[in-house]
Amino acid sequence: MDAGSKHLVELKARYEDLGKARALLAGAERIGTFRQVDTYFSVGDRRLKLRSVAGATEGQLIYYERPDVGGVKESRVLLASIPDAATVREILTRVFPVKAEVRKTREIFRFQGVQVHLDTVEGLGRFVEFEKILAEESEREAGVNQLETLRRYLQIADEDLMSSSYSDFFEPASTA
Repeated sequence: MDAGSKHLVELKARYEDLGKARALLAGAERIGTFRQVDTYFSVGDRRLKLRSVAGATEGQLIYYERPDVGGVKESRVLLASIPDAATVREILTRVFPVKAEVRKTREIFRFQGVQVHLDTVEGLGRFVEFEKILAEESEREAGVNQLETLRRYLQIADEDLMSSSYSDFFEPASTA
């Protein structure tokens, strides 16, 4: 995702058979596979995380607002590219308690205008996430419908939908 302010609709679900997802995404544009570490900071009911990627000094500082409901939901996201993620992490850990550290391998695809993430999260399992950026508010309903269609295409059951962040499943991390 590019830096700046984004308004999007998204869906996240448990999805153990990533091979099946890859097969269903045949023909999609493959963006790449990345080892990411997301450090979540305790900032009340708001969400703030620093994302670092293995092999890169750069990272992203991500603030987002999103309801904890299952299915397709709206999010408002602010992203800032960070040239030195390790130093920014050190600064933030001195100011805010670390809520959780989420380590994952993320495969990113672009499919019918939707960014699709196939995530393998250490200690948690495998997931699929859809993100559709909305250029304007009037695109919300079409975006929701598109993600619901994609959900049916990947055969995601209601009980597999996630309402919360990966970070909500981890004990508070050590800042050491």
